[in-house]
Amino acid sequence: MLSHFPIGYLATDSASLSAKFPFNGFQSLLLSENKPMVNDIEQYKSSYHNVTVFIMLLVLLAALTYIKTAFSKELEETLQSVVNQNLSHQIFRTQSGEISLSSFVLHLNFIVVISLYLRFVFVKYYHISSLENFSSIFFLNFLFTFFYVGKLFALKFIGNIFELKDVCNEYAFQFSIICKTLGLTLIPALFIFYAAAEKYFDFIFFITLFIIMIFLLLLLWRGLSTGFKLLYSSVYHFFIYVCCIEISMMFLCIKLFTKTIN
Repeated sequence: MLSHFPIGYLATDSASLSAKFPFNGFQSLLLSENKPMVNDIEQYKSSYHNVTVFIMLLVLLAALTYIKTAFSKELEETLQSVVNQNLSHQIFRTQSGEISLSSFVLHLNFIVVISLYLRFVFVKYYHISSLENFSSIFFLNFLFTFFYVGKLFALKFIGNIFELKDVCNEYAFQFSIICKTLGLTLIPALFIFYAAAEKYFDFIFFITLFIIMIFLLLLLWRGLSTGFKLLYSSVYHFFIYVCCIEISMMFLCIKLFTKTIN
């Protein structure tokens, strides 16, 4: 293609271009010493400031204030029965068997608190963006409600069928007392997760894990002390309960939860 143009014409044209556009001071970005830093990496930023979560936290705070004001004695007995097993037995023997308004609110508080706690953890460490919308948070609460109520209902059902009503009711009482107290304990952590800087998340998370482990060990100790009564009554019924209620429901909950967040 260059053969169609005279050599003199190309030389003249190059000289005129160099006169109009001097390139002597041109320096390449690749060869210069002070190279500009250009980052084209998209980093994930967790979004904790969700309006739905904020409203739920306010509702939890309002419910706790109402329980503290209207049912202060029942709330104090619930907290004391966790650390004092003899007191928990006394409360269990004197209760009427009906669910009071304060007990219902504390049950609901535990379900919402544990759902929000896991939501914060999975958004932070697994970057599950689907848990940001209202429908996913609602379904997470429904999932924990289903298994929590299902476990208590199964205990009542087994107690009536196998004539072990007192033992199963006592275990259901101990289980609910520990869950309700754990729900109250984790409320401050939820506000810290929501409002504090991300650099404090890991520290608060490990503290809450330690608290949850304490409550799980306490539940295990109370459960074993109650389960021995069932073991002495019928070994066969004891292992049926452990396999059908404890193990199967735990694996079913994990399966449905992992399917939901994926």
